[in-house]
Amino acid sequence: MVQYLQSVGVPESRVILITPPPLCEAAWEKECIAQGHKLNRVNAVVGEYASACVQVAQDCGTDVLNLWALMQEDSQDFSAYLSDGLHLSPEGSEFLFSHLWPLIEGKVASLPLLLPHWQDVADAKPELSLLGDGDH
Repeated sequence: MVQYLQSVGVPESRVILITPPPLCEAAWEKECIAQGHKLNRVNAVVGEYASACVQVAQDCGTDVLNLWALMQEDSQDFSAYLSDGLHLSPEGSEFLFSHLWPLIEGKVASLPLLLPHWQDVADAKPELSLLGDGDH
């Protein structure tokens, strides 16, 4: 994926890889059983995928957000971050956002603003503000 992005002109400095979150095996097992299956994933294997993602980021020179490690930091209970043991819950999405946004901000802070700030757009005729046909 990183090589493809590079091939279409996206520099590695603009790429952020995100590892999978950890797996809450007990909750995911309940989901599996409810669907007539046995547990089909374990957190240790998810950790291997996360490690591989971190290694790829290092090899390619991109940033990485190690969600798997962050959510388990200091042996915290991460189950609230997962809706079914596998997928992010609203709290998990907030957690992801809180860690991802600073990385994104760091990448775009130096970019020029191409359009006016939303408060500077004229309500009556926004096209005048957006097209640069006057100071509105």
